[in-house]
Amino acid sequence: MRLAAAVWLTLTVFVAGAAAGPAPGTAQEPLEVEVVKPRPFSKTKKPLIAVAWRSDLAAAKAEAARAGRCVLIFFFADWSQPCQWMNDGTFASPLVAQFVNRKFIPVRVDDSGATSPVTKAYDVRLYPTLLFLDPGGKALHVVLGPRPPDALIALLKQVTGLPELMVARKHKPNDLEANFALGNAFAILGQLKRSAPYLERAAALAPNNENGRLSQARLLLAVVPLEDGESEQALKNIEAYLVQFKDAPEAPVAIWYQGTILFQDGRLEEARQYFVKILRRFPTHRKAYDADKAIEAVDARLKAGKAPKTKPSPPTPKQPDAQPKPAKKPVG
Repeated sequence: MRLAAAVWLTLTVFVAGAAAGPAPGTAQEPLEVEVVKPRPFSKTKKPLIAVAWRSDLAAAKAEAARAGRCVLIFFFADWSQPCQWMNDGTFASPLVAQFVNRKFIPVRVDDSGATSPVTKAYDVRLYPTLLFLDPGGKALHVVLGPRPPDALIALLKQVTGLPELMVARKHKPNDLEANFALGNAFAILGQLKRSAPYLERAAALAPNNENGRLSQARLLLAVVPLEDGESEQALKNIEAYLVQFKDAPEAPVAIWYQGTILFQDGRLEEARQYFVKILRRFPTHRKAYDADKAIEAVDARLKAGKAPKTKPSPPTPKQPDAQPKPAKKPVG
């Protein structure tokens, strides 16, 4: 899509519960190695609560503007199994359907028979795709591929908070917390480059590390190159960060990022060293548990001789991937 999306980084996105970010002085963690097996997708034949899908995007935009809600566009095709997972599983979940109906103006674009003008306008090429528009109709966020109910709800909560954060920052462009909250929210959604201007401003407004925002913003800025696949630059940035903020509360998280990036690059032995470093230097930190689990995942791959040559996906069960648009309509 033409929208600068929540890019498919080599790191999965950890969606926090609050768009404004955690309390002052706590570490920011928009990136995680996924080591816990997610619940599988499930199909609900007769949903208790159905999503109130609209089919007219123009009317939906007008409705969203009046209600002050975001538009959720679900690009669907019945020949796509991942779309069926989303349609009959995720969106059939009562919790998902209820949240979508209450917080969004939902639109389903059905490309089962032919590519719709809406799909062409937004240059959608993978199914399923979820596109979010702000109440003014501007592209806000995009998600490629299917999501299980719990992951989608967490993401929806984050997206619903973005417009309010954007308005708050617009009204207070020189406010530390307004800039940090918006930058942090975009970073959590994987829009790292879009987060950078707000995080840079927050860093400039906290020269003495007020509320820990300087160290937090600098750590997030260190991983911005990941959006362009520049893992080596991100690693260099984090190393420089640890020199400047070696005693910051975020130091264990920065080391975690190093191990995570190396893990995703297939450099398992190097990754393991960083996870071990967390256990040794910060045994009581909450990241120590995650590091221990990550070491188990690394050792399992090393034992199986599956050290990948290219950037792999995290060690999770295979879920249906986003499906590209076929050259011709499938027969049968």
